[in-house]
Amino acid sequence: MHTKLRHQQHYGAPAAANAAWRPEALRALPQPLDAVGVGPGPATRTFPVHTLHLGPVAGDRLLAVAITAVGIARLAHEHELPDVGGWALVCAGAVALAWRRAVPRLVLLISAATFATYHAAGYPHPGLPVALLIAVYTVATSSAAAAAAVLSGAAMTAAAGARLIRDGPSPANFDDTLIAYLLCIGAACALGYGVQLTRARAELLRQQADRLAYEHAAHETQVLQRQRSEIARDLHDVISHQVTVITALASGAGRLLETQPQRARAALQSIETAGRDALSEMRRLLRLLRPDGVDTSRLPPPGLARLPELIAQTRQTGLPVELTVTGTPRALPSAVDNCAYRIVQEALTNTVKHAGPATATVTLRHHPCWLELTVTDTGRDGGAAATGSGLGLLGMRERVTLLGGRVEFERPLEGGACVRAWLPTDGGG
Repeated sequence: MHTKLRHQQHYGAPAAANAAWRPEALRALPQPLDAVGVGPGPATRTFPVHTLHLGPVAGDRLLAVAITAVGIARLAHEHELPDVGGWALVCAGAVALAWRRAVPRLVLLISAATFATYHAAGYPHPGLPVALLIAVYTVATSSAAAAAAVLSGAAMTAAAGARLIRDGPSPANFDDTLIAYLLCIGAACALGYGVQLTRARAELLRQQADRLAYEHAAHETQVLQRQRSEIARDLHDVISHQVTVITALASGAGRLLETQPQRARAALQSIETAGRDALSEMRRLLRLLRPDGVDTSRLPPPGLARLPELIAQTRQTGLPVELTVTGTPRALPSAVDNCAYRIVQEALTNTVKHAGPATATVTLRHHPCWLELTVTDTGRDGGAAATGSGLGLLGMRERVTLLGGRVEFERPLEGGACVRAWLPTDGGG
């Protein structure tokens, strides 16, 4: 018994031990290697691949170690080895590169000072001043052109001065080695400043790309919001008008069903027509909400060509409507054509819903550069300009504003209501 308890305490509870030996757990265990020992059984065993990524600080430290090792190896092949001071100068100039990104100017000062001191002290020739060139390059990549040129000139002066101190002031001592020093320092400065310009140009292009992407996204958002607003206005107009017409016709048909069955049957047919028209309009609008955003419906947006049909449908509700057209009718931009139709539709819908017993007049005046549209009625409670939920009048104002037009809602003192709109026709739509 005690042996069993100790076994459970060491390996876990019996339930956990049994679960470890279920078939699912067995399948989850690593499979044994195959005969040649290169992978598990029938399946291929994969191992995670770890890549070594060095940060800037670690890279600079490795660079400092590498430059130090190169300098030591270079001097080790000389016939005359420097003393401890010479080794210290070589190592100090190279080790300083570990902080070249943090304090580039100080690193350049240390590299130039150690190089000049090494030469002035007469130690064996160290070859090209690699540490100094890297320091000059680093300063040129992070400083302005003037500062980089001044510091590089100071490095050149230090190199030339050290050479003169070592070999004397004779012009003959300006040999190829000194010229190579000066040319390499100038090339390192030019290369570093070129890298700085390239980085600045790349950053500018990135910022421009980000700005263009932001503006494009903002434009797409505005277009989407505008399309949604247009769809919402169209749905409101369609549903509000057709439902109002259907309700009025159904009410009249119910009253006439027993006394005048023919007129009731005509009202029912008009209800069917209004329902079909509403379904067609809503189907067209809902297809605009497809992911591809393409209107696949063959039914075009309604325009003033369907105005007589709208007026005839409104008359069937019991509201007398007169249509007057002045000026020379001409083809209108599609947006203006649809906007004019929607304004008349919403105004007549408000008249049917709120005006009570009344008459309505629709007037179209075609001017050379704009279309004047007026809908008046003689009813009560605002009629064509009734606020109701406010969405209808707001929708009219938004439509007209998008086209650069103007709309007014009036309630004359003698009663009734008036909706008047001016729509530009010389480039709208």
